[in-house]
Amino acid sequence: MLGGNSATPMEQSLFMSDEQQVPEGYKHYQGVSPAEDNVGPFYYRKEGDDLRLGMMAGEKHANGMGAVHGGVLLCYADYAATMLALNGVKESCVTISLSSDFLAAAHLGDWIEGTGTVVKRTGSLTFLRGELSVEGNPVLSFQSVLRRLQKKS
Repeated sequence: MLGGNSATPMEQSLFMSDEQQVPEGYKHYQGVSPAEDNVGPFYYRKEGDDLRLGMMAGEKHANGMGAVHGGVLLCYADYAATMLALNGVKESCVTISLSSDFLAAAHLGDWIEGTGTVVKRTGSLTFLRGELSVEGNPVLSFQSVLRRLQKKS
């Protein structure tokens, strides 16, 4: 954008707001967790029972090498785990355990999608596994155990 229309897609993405780059149908998740508001923004899209999560990697998410910081990916994985655990139920939850494997780097300007599956629900726990990916390529896999909490009336 500097100097006319010769900017690369990466340079163009740095001048666009996060909201302009978010794929259609995603809603901004905000106001529930100040920590997630600070690290994000995080997004979600619900179609029937299917829930997809999203995050646009921006400059504030970078590590010293210009990739998305691993701690940011872990925070996003925890957000994804919580959203997946709460999909279709009227309760709250807290994370007991989150384990992960870093599979590839995510870079500034990447749309990082989160998906997952609840493996089992017991009376007090939810077990799930998920994945963060960029254009279908896995970046991080995770498994999580969450304590189920009844919402207060």
